[in-house]
Amino acid sequence: MKNFKEVEATRRAYHADATLNSVHRASLLVPELPNTNVEISFLNHFLIKRDFKKVACRVTAIDAQGNRIESRLHPVTEPRVYTIPLTGMVETEVVTYLVEFFAAENLFIPFPAVMVNHRGDGFVNTVHAFNRVLNDVFEDDSVNATSIAEASIDVSLGDDIDTVAYFMAGQQPCKGDVELELSVNGETRTAKVPVDVARFQRKPLSLKQAFPGINTDGGVLKIRQPQQFMFYGRMFVAMERSDGSFSGNHSYYDMSHVEEYWDDARPSTRIYPFFQAFENKLRMYPIMSPGELEIAVEFFNGAGGSLGTANVGKLKNPSSEYIDFSIDEGASSMGIERSDITGFVVTATPASGNTPTRVNHQLVYCDRGENSQLAASVNVSLFNPNIFQPKKKKGLTWGQATVGDDVSTTLGIVRNFPEGETENVQVCFYSEAGEILVQDYELPPTGSIILDVAELVSEHIDTGSESDPHNIWYEVRSERPDISAFVASRHGATGHCTGEHSY
Repeated sequence: MKNFKEVEATRRAYHADATLNSVHRASLLVPELPNTNVEISFLNHFLIKRDFKKVACRVTAIDAQGNRIESRLHPVTEPRVYTIPLTGMVETEVVTYLVEFFAAENLFIPFPAVMVNHRGDGFVNTVHAFNRVLNDVFEDDSVNATSIAEASIDVSLGDDIDTVAYFMAGQQPCKGDVELELSVNGETRTAKVPVDVARFQRKPLSLKQAFPGINTDGGVLKIRQPQQFMFYGRMFVAMERSDGSFSGNHSYYDMSHVEEYWDDARPSTRIYPFFQAFENKLRMYPIMSPGELEIAVEFFNGAGGSLGTANVGKLKNPSSEYIDFSIDEGASSMGIERSDITGFVVTATPASGNTPTRVNHQLVYCDRGENSQLAASVNVSLFNPNIFQPKKKKGLTWGQATVGDDVSTTLGIVRNFPEGETENVQVCFYSEAGEILVQDYELPPTGSIILDVAELVSEHIDTGSESDPHNIWYEVRSERPDISAFVASRHGATGHCTGEHSY
């Protein structure tokens, strides 16, 4: 892990001198998973955002022994969406794909803005790039300076469901123990799972097997992996049904034993869209730097007017207790009409001392039906006024919104900080054909813009084509720098959900 203040210092240095410690390669590893087809999708933001005309994507298929089967180069030269199917790329069995982007200009960030889509019978799972082979030993010095556990993981164990964490090896074989710690109802259990994995390979770690006899819909899970040289090993963790369907996202740092704070106690906060088509939840695990945080949620209507504030409770870090708060039920208990809500603000205030630099949580969107379906759990972090904001920088954010006959997606656009005046934002939609639609909207400081993506773009795409569902990408521009967006997608046949935040 890289210290967050060091991350901020790097950002400041880049804005002062774009030639400093330049980055020309960005990468990710993509696993093949059972009963799915996998693809990557991205918008050519290299060209659209930075006017980089010389970018290429190389995809390498890797077998079960960690050997290259073959590599293929994809020039990235047009202002459009690129969807690259990985499953079926070669005729032999593939375990992992190494995806690399190369550019002559400075990419600044070694993590590419790429979505990984696993498509199966009755579900689609989307997660952004979550691990990567590092570019040089100097990056390893920085990224792997501090070794901590992975956390911020939703847990569900039962007769029909398991929670599975995928351990992945980098460009060297890895042998050692993965240490698991699971706290349920105040009781903490531990387990060690030995791994002996060839380079670029994966090993699924089943919580059912590690902790037999536990049935639970929730808990605090921490996973400590063997540290790997020249590899950033964020984990993919999914709740998996016995029929093979799953919904997963990436893990996050367990900071509960790392004392890393801002120099003051100003609260961390963030605005999120409220999706009427889903149940909306906030799930926050006790993984922030040691201390106690007071958590509050304020509800807002479409005009940005406050409907009331719920005091969610205190989160002690570290502990075995976590927050699982239904935004819908919290509003209802206060007499707030659900139909009036378009956004909500989450605020974390330290009970004493300064504010942790990282305040992380899960933003959960799930089907509103009576049956328990797989939920979209999006890993996000609150913002703090101490975070560096370049002067005169305009807002630009982008992301994927999948639509099709069986998949519907809701897009929510918000500001990061609840302040200022109503702002005009421009939303552009792209397909593999290029830009297909441009719309202007008014965004109140504490409100949100909620859009049905399929309804907007259906006239501009061939919904009956073999490429259904479609990876539509959106781009949001504003005069203000603090713009974010979120999507939640639902499979019409099953109700299983997935979602992600923008870049």
